Amino acid sequence: MFGKLVRRLREGEVAWGAWVTIGNPESPEMLSLLGFDWLLFDMEHAPLDYQLLEYMLMAVRNDATPLVRVPLNDPAYIKRALDVGSAGVLVPLVETREDAKLAVKSSRYPPKGIRGVGPRRAASYALKKSEYFKRADEVIVVVQIETEKAVENAEEILSVDGVTAYFIGPNDLSFSLGCRDWREAKVREAIRRVAEAGESLGVPGGMYCGDAESLEFALKLGLKLIALGSDYKFLIAGAKAALQRAEEVSAKLVRGG
Repeated sequence: MFGKLVRRLREGEVAWGAWVTIGNPESPEMLSLLGFDWLLFDMEHAPLDYQLLEYMLMAVRNDATPLVRVPLNDPAYIKRALDVGSAGVLVPLVETREDAKLAVKSSRYPPKGIRGVGPRRAASYALKKSEYFKRADEVIVVVQIETEKAVENAEEILSVDGVTAYFIGPNDLSFSLGCRDWREAKVREAIRRVAEAGESLGVPGGMYCGDAESLEFALKLGLKLIALGSDYKFLIAGAKAALQRAEEVSAKLVRGG
């Protein structure tokens, strides 16, 4: 039900993930076949709707864990993301303990939460309803720490029961701190503060790492939920490298001729 991600985190291992933003089922299918542990379907910034999301979730293979970043911390968004078959949610802009509580309550059925009962695809269209309900309280809730206020309240946020993990949003955090790059000392120190809070509370954390420098930084802090990039960036990087290689080979032949 929850794929490789939960197992990796429980065993203290790094879980490699990727952002899914291109609205076509082939994108998550290819990424999951490559061996990523988890995929994040981005409904905050990417042009994905719920019908398309359901089709894309159906394409996930190889026991990869599908997560959905909802547009905001709202019970309706979280409920729908879970009902179409996501193993969990990444909730943006969590800044306080109350924000974290709302995210968790929105993912849990009564009496523990406020999630409406109607899991649909998540319960195999009612064919496995009882099995789903038995494990529904295990759905993954990742809170996104991406503002100065969230950093200040990190311990309170991460101490909320039901928070599975946290994720650093380096771009938004940088802007919130009056910077433009996570490499600036002020941002790096803020990320370290959150990592220390997570470690002390036993809550695993993660970060988007689009290059070797950010990856090394995150791993040295002990972060485990690591996003290595997004589908469109992988596409651009591969196409750019192929074009550059072709131009270099062509130029070499011209010089040799």
